[in-house]
Amino acid sequence: MSGAVVYLRISQDRTGQQAGIQRQQEDCLALAAQLGITDPLVFIDNDVSAFDGGRRPGYDAMVTQARGGASLVIVWHVDRLYRQPRELEDLIDLVEQHPVRIEAVRGGGFDLNVTEGRLMARQLVAIAAYESGHKSDRVKRANRALAEQGRWHGPARYGYGPGGVLIPEQAAVIRQMVDRFLAGESLRSIAAWLNRSQIPPLRAGSGTSGLWHPHTVRSVLSSARISGQRAYAPDTRADPAGGREILGPGDWEPIISPDETTQIRAILADPSRRRATPARPTLLGGIACCGRCGAGLTITGTHSPTGNTLRYVCQSDPSRPERGGLSINASHLDDYVSGRVLHRLAHPRPGMDGASTNGLLRQVAEINTRIGQLDKDYQDHVITAREYRIGVEAATAALWDTERRLVTTSGAIALYAAPIGDRKALESWWDALDVTDRRAVMTTLITKLRIAPGRPGRGFDPRRVGITYRP
Repeated sequence: MSGAVVYLRISQDRTGQQAGIQRQQEDCLALAAQLGITDPLVFIDNDVSAFDGGRRPGYDAMVTQARGGASLVIVWHVDRLYRQPRELEDLIDLVEQHPVRIEAVRGGGFDLNVTEGRLMARQLVAIAAYESGHKSDRVKRANRALAEQGRWHGPARYGYGPGGVLIPEQAAVIRQMVDRFLAGESLRSIAAWLNRSQIPPLRAGSGTSGLWHPHTVRSVLSSARISGQRAYAPDTRADPAGGREILGPGDWEPIISPDETTQIRAILADPSRRRATPARPTLLGGIACCGRCGAGLTITGTHSPTGNTLRYVCQSDPSRPERGGLSINASHLDDYVSGRVLHRLAHPRPGMDGASTNGLLRQVAEINTRIGQLDKDYQDHVITAREYRIGVEAATAALWDTERRLVTTSGAIALYAAPIGDRKALESWWDALDVTDRRAVMTTLITKLRIAPGRPGRGFDPRRVGITYRP
């Protein structure tokens, strides 16, 4: 028989391995063989419910095939085909112009072209709709109870594995995304940075494009999950602009603070945000802090062809009399701290242990030096091509492993693939970074940047700058 198709659907694929779909397909193909059908077209909707009204691309493609002449649809059970009466009526309307018979592995077949077949289908779909609605009510009550208890729900999400287990390297990426967004960077710009850095999204290897998009960045940033909080919105398919309702703390480790989630949601929900031009992030705004009161410094002044009056200042606050009065030239401070950071990367200090930030940076520098020496030895004919290849392969593998540990243990995603140990290459690398990339490097290496008060009328004094690095 020609013109036969197989339609497969599973509403919830908890493992992501498509095991349920594979079992359905085996049974349906076996039935097709019994009916004398070989190599039928197969349409699949994996992890898609037919009850909640969501789009089913596989089903739409199957209907298009039926309009084109397919006369037989094979399913595992009729409830895989439709769960709502309105869907059945649409299908009945279709078969009035395009005769279609349905065969099911479980429950047998029936013909929608005859009155008895339509009666049977309507009875079955009414039962299926009742069962789905009843199940949905039970699931919603159970999920609400779990949410109120702060329990993790659902599959792995970016930053977390199944059950809410923190994934350090993904948590480091989220931390940088948050810093960039709160510094004024747009969702589109953050997505471009992630793609440019070749950081894969959660399901990059499961048939997706492997790219970040602004809406996926928004979804990650607005989620209560990343600040260790439990949200709940049972009747919402897409996240609202400000995120889903937060019920309370969750039972997993947070990546950012609840205050940061509040700030992010307020920015995303601001109706004027799309029309406003975002502030350009400064290199050390919010990173440098006042040596008297500890408040983060902000930028003020102008930069023009006729002069540069930009300064980092401690803003006055009438409710906080200890604040205000401290300022420092912005360009001088940027240049000085940048130079110190580049020197630190060019000459990493021995760490307290091999797993510390300094210890891992030192290892990266030593491996880069080893690769450079191998290049020189090969060019000077000290070693053979085979010795060179073996040495470079071993060093590259060690470099990859050390950089991975640097990202995992220190959150140093900003330093991934940086030419640690080579000052000239570091300067070229630094010049190619934008402001938000440089900020990420600063926050990776520096735990505290304090600016002491200065004397009026004096020039830039580096002794005012106190830098505390990560161990």
